[in-house]
Order: sequence, then structure tokens, then C-alpha cells
Amino acid sequence: MANPNNPITAIAPIPFGRVVDAEKPVLLYRKYIKDTMGSAAHAHPRGQFIFSTEGITRVVTSTGVYLIPSSQAFWCPPNHKHELFFLGEVNIANLFIDPAWAKSLPSDQQVFNVSPLVRELILKATEIGPDYSPIGKERRLMEVIIDEIAELTHSPLKLPWSEHPKLSKIMRIIFDNPINNNSIEQWADYVHTSTRTLARMFKKEVNMTFSGWRMQVRLFYALEKLHEGEPVTSVAMALGYSSASAFISAFKRNLGQSPLEYIAAKKK
Repeated sequence: MANPNNPITAIAPIPFGRVVDAEKPVLLYRKYIKDTMGSAAHAHPRGQFIFSTEGITRVVTSTGVYLIPSSQAFWCPPNHKHELFFLGEVNIANLFIDPAWAKSLPSDQQVFNVSPLVRELILKATEIGPDYSPIGKERRLMEVIIDEIAELTHSPLKLPWSEHPKLSKIMRIIFDNPINNNSIEQWADYVHTSTRTLARMFKKEVNMTFSGWRMQVRLFYALEKLHEGEPVTSVAMALGYSSASAFISAFKRNLGQSPLEYIAAKKK
């Protein structure tokens, strides 16, 4: 996978994020992105709900990396620094939520499973420009969207990240090469520490075991490759699974759906 801190083509942040006006609960911006590109780290007063009807988005923050397929969305609270990477063709809808209204949503970054209702509400709202009336039906629609977002369930598609020098060194290598199969003992030797100390560092820094964190990296890799059209068997073999069925079981155990179900969902 590409380095999470190295965008290919830079795009500027959207100005709507800096417009503070409680009379406009949500400002929407929709864009079709044809080629892989990304934004530099930035923050803005409005919260940002990032949803795509097709394609896959990667979000990088100080605490982790998030992967957002088309069936899900990312919530970034107001003034939280983040980077965005659009992987290939992405049809993206950005909902910028005024800080006064964002108080009803989580105060930390989240990945949400997008319900069919929220999807349709967002598609309807994208037809509305930024100059809607503060007392009209458009304003009411925006309020309903915020209420419905607050009810969405969370997704596990987060990859916690650490700035600890030894952990970040290991993490970057594994992230860039998910099929790396070095054991925790080998990594401990690499950063000149004991296996027990390295295991404790993973738990303390990212609240995951080493094997659990590496599995999450591999899920990210699998999602990106499936999105690119790679066959399930090819992805399974690349990640070192003994069979496609073993990979399918691991995928479903972690994400709640099989690879084929994921592929079908992203094509809707």
C-alpha cells in the first residue's frame, strides 16, 4: 500500500469547512475524482462527514488510519486535523456540519456504516446549494440528516497508529508491505528490544496485539485490492492464506460480511 503520509496529487481543502453559520447546519460539496489524489493535513471549524457513492477513501489522523469504502462514511469532528486520500475513481459527498450542530455527534473520529435511509437523504441533499433558506424544507432536511447520522452504527475500519519511534518504524514497514510475515520476535530484534516489551508497547500505544494490528493492515490491503478488481483468490494467496476460504472466514469475522458481499455492496 502507498505511504499514508505521501499523497500523489495534491488538492486544496474545500472552503465550506471554514464557514461558521448555525443557520446553515450542513453545507454539502460533491465531486467526482477520476485519479488518485490527496489533501495535506488540515483542520476547519465545521465537522466533516465524508461519504462516497463509489470508490474508496483513506483518512489519516494523528491517532490512526481509516479506510472508507462506499458503504461507509467517516466523521471528523470540528478542528480535528486530517489528511484525505482518494484511491482511484471516487464519487465523494462531503457534508460540512456547523460546530453548533456537531455537538450532537461523536467528539472523536468514527467510521460509520451508512444506512440506506442516510444514503438517500444525502443524495437528495446534494441537489441543494449552499444558499438555502434557514426556515425552509431544505433546512429541515439538513437537520434530519444530522439526527440520522447520530443513530448510525460504527465500523471497525480503523488502523491505530503510534508515534513511538520503535513502533512507528515497524508500522511503516508493515503498512507499506502488508504481506511481510516477520514474527514479533524478529521485529523485536530489529528495533533492539525484547519480545515481551514490544508486545506491551503495542497494547499500550494502540490497544491491540501485534498480530491483531497486522491483521488490520492486511484487511486494508484486501479492501483496496478488491476495490481494484483483484480476484478474491489472488488477494488471499498474496496475503499468505492457505486457501481462499480461510481468507473469506477472516474477512467476514472482522468486517461482518464476505468479500463477495463487500464487492456487491460497493457496486450498488
